[in-house]
Amino acid sequence: MSAAPALSIIVPVHNGGAALHRCVDAIAPQLRSGDELLVVDDGSTEPMAFARNEPVRVLRLEQWSGVSAARNRGAGIARAPVLFFVDADVVLHPDAVDRARATMADSRVDAAIGSYDDSPQAGTLVSRFKNLAHHHFHQRAAGEISTFWGACGLVRRELFLALGGFDERRFKQPSIEDVEFGWRMTDRGARIVLDPGLQVTHLKRWTLGSLVRTDVLHRAAPWIRWSLGRGRLSAELNVSLEQRIAAALALVLLGAAVWAIEVPFARYVLVGALGASIAINRRLFGIFWRRGGLALCAAGFLLQQLYYVCAMVGAAIGLVLHCVSRRPVSEPTARQEC
Repeated sequence: MSAAPALSIIVPVHNGGAALHRCVDAIAPQLRSGDELLVVDDGSTEPMAFARNEPVRVLRLEQWSGVSAARNRGAGIARAPVLFFVDADVVLHPDAVDRARATMADSRVDAAIGSYDDSPQAGTLVSRFKNLAHHHFHQRAAGEISTFWGACGLVRRELFLALGGFDERRFKQPSIEDVEFGWRMTDRGARIVLDPGLQVTHLKRWTLGSLVRTDVLHRAAPWIRWSLGRGRLSAELNVSLEQRIAAALALVLLGAAVWAIEVPFARYVLVGALGASIAINRRLFGIFWRRGGLALCAAGFLLQQLYYVCAMVGAAIGLVLHCVSRRPVSEPTARQEC
C-alpha cells in the first residue's frame, strides 16, 4: 500500500440544472488537501453559477463536444495523479471519496469503479427497474473486472493519458465509451477493480422510450460491434453466460405466449420457460420485491424481458454494422464473409 493519493474529480455536464448542484454539494465536503473538483461545462445553454465558497474549478467548452471530449478536456488540465470521473446526475455517498482514495492507495490497482445504490431518486417503475438492475449486477461483481464505468470511476492519470482517454471520434453521445476504455486498459494489462461499497444515488428519470432507445442503439449495438472488432466478447455483469441463457428464454417466453391459446403444448413451454427465467434472476426479482412489492416485481420481470429483446435487436444491428465496416471501400461489390 502507498500513501492515499490526491484526486481530481471531473464532472462533465451539459445543462445539468439542479442535479449538477446536488452532485457538487455532495462532493465538496469530502475533498481533502490536494484534491480538486473540475466541472467541465460542455457548451451548456443554461446559466451555471456556483457560490464563492464552493471549491469548484470550471472549464467551459464553447460548443457541445460530447461526453468523451468533456471528460478528456478535464483530464487534460487535472493536477492530481488520480482522476475520478463522476456524472452530473449522481450524488456521491458521504464516504465515497474516502473509499475511492483508499482503493487507489493500493499501487496494484490501476482503476476502480463503483455502483448505483438501491434508492434511485426518480420514483417511476421504469426508473426504479433500470437503477435496481444496474445496482444488482454491479453488486454481485465485486473484485477484478475488465470494464470501466464513467458515472463513478477512477483511473491513474498517467495511464489515462497514455491510452488517449475516451474515444471522442466513435463516442460523442453517451454510449459504451467507458466500457471500451476499460477494454483498452485491460488489454494493456491494467488492473480494474469494482468496489460495491463505492455507491452513488442516481437522479435520472427513465421513460420506456428512453430505455428502449438506449438499450438498443447506445448499448447493445455498439457493444456487439466493437466487441467483434476487438475479437472477443466479455462475460461479465449483465452479459454473463446465465444472462445470455435468460435472453434466449425471453424469446421462448414471447413465442410461447403468442401460441399458448391455440397450441396446448405451448402452454407447457411457457410455464417451463417462465420458471427457468425466474430461477436465473431470482435475486434480481427479490430486490424488486423488497424495494417495491408486487407492482415493482411484476413490472421488473416484464421490463427485464423487454431488456433482453432490446439487447438481441441491438446485437443484430451491431453485427450488421460490424460486417459493413469490414467491407473494403475500394471493392463495394466484393463478397464479405461474416
